[in-house]
Amino acid sequence: MRSVRRITTCSSLFIVLIILITSSFSTQAQENSPYSRYGLGDVLPSQNIVNRGMGGLSIPYRDLQSVNFINPASYSWLKVTTLDIGVDYTSRTLRTVTPPQKFKSQYLIPSYVQLGLPLSKKGHWGMNIGIRPMTRINYNLGSRTRIQGIDSVIYNYEGNGGTYQAYIGTGIGTKHFSIGINAGYLFGNKEYATKVAFVNDTVPYKKTNSSDTTKFGGVFLSAGLQYTIAVGKSMFIRLGLTGSLQHKLNATRDITRQTYENGVNGPIVIDSIYREGDQKGEIIYPASYGGGLILEKEDKWQIGVEYSTTKWSDYRYYGQPDQLKDNWTFRFGAQIIPDLLHKKFWNRVAYRVGFSFGPSNVDVGSDFNQYLFSFGAGFPVRRNYYTNQYTTIQTAFEIGARGSKDNPIRENLLRFTLGFNLSDIWFNKRKYD
Repeated sequence: MRSVRRITTCSSLFIVLIILITSSFSTQAQENSPYSRYGLGDVLPSQNIVNRGMGGLSIPYRDLQSVNFINPASYSWLKVTTLDIGVDYTSRTLRTVTPPQKFKSQYLIPSYVQLGLPLSKKGHWGMNIGIRPMTRINYNLGSRTRIQGIDSVIYNYEGNGGTYQAYIGTGIGTKHFSIGINAGYLFGNKEYATKVAFVNDTVPYKKTNSSDTTKFGGVFLSAGLQYTIAVGKSMFIRLGLTGSLQHKLNATRDITRQTYENGVNGPIVIDSIYREGDQKGEIIYPASYGGGLILEKEDKWQIGVEYSTTKWSDYRYYGQPDQLKDNWTFRFGAQIIPDLLHKKFWNRVAYRVGFSFGPSNVDVGSDFNQYLFSFGAGFPVRRNYYTNQYTTIQTAFEIGARGSKDNPIRENLLRFTLGFNLSDIWFNKRKYD
């Protein structure tokens, strides 16, 4: 009966967390990234917190507790049921060249929630169920210019939305080779609005608002494999490969063109110049591929590199391309555990460090690179040898930048990610009545 109660409690906790995190995804974070207006928005970190502390190194990575959803082949090594959740806090600073200005924003968003399940106690077979954000659109920009005959024209650009994945995956293999697949539903929305106000002392020009609202969704598929080679006593080289197919998302768009006036409680619509609702179309989400390797001393240390690329030039929105280009990312990461079995707490902590580099997928006509340095740690909070329950607090700190002095707008960010690995062994047969 104790096992049944534990299963019921953990299942209820997982359902509650799914509801909470889905509700959080629908809220808008307090951020302002002008580059999120391209494509489907800024691409968010897709790795779990363990891998983010290692510069995002994840394609060849696996362990017995954390859930690495980047490479589903790693699910085959899950040995305990693991509830893995994460939350991101990000501080972003924007700097413009002309005129020289600085803007800051902070926001807190859920990173992911997932449940990893071992399906075979003796073999290598596991599965994962989860949900996570993929991209985010959030900006509010203004500009002012002069036109002959009119004092000035004020433009305001606003955007909100994002993309999310709900997925299920499985991985199966042997001691040396494993293969896995993720499948699920990719969905989201994008809302764009451009407001124009003419300033003139004699002619009362009406303000205009042009808005597009699009909802979309579709099935996605990704796969991965890992191969481990023994090179010494308790030392291995592990190779990893991943790939995600290009897929089409069914979309519905509403287009509105209006004139309005400012009211006490917000804009007041004067006239709808043009409106078209339920316009059906497609969004092409690009394919991505990657590979990497890790050198590992079992239960001691790991060090590795990986390379990934995404074909953002294939992105299409109702048949139209955007200001995007193919990009790639190189990652390096390392982890060390001084002594996993030592009585002292700090000797059992997993310490991680890494960095990543590559061009942004936004095409601004000049070099627009991204840099990221990271470090983190995994703190074992509870390990009960009698109940097989394990709890680990995972942390990652990331310091990054996008752009240089040659770009009109540069971004710097500081991100702190906190996560929890709550693990247990479920579905044990009752030994005593």
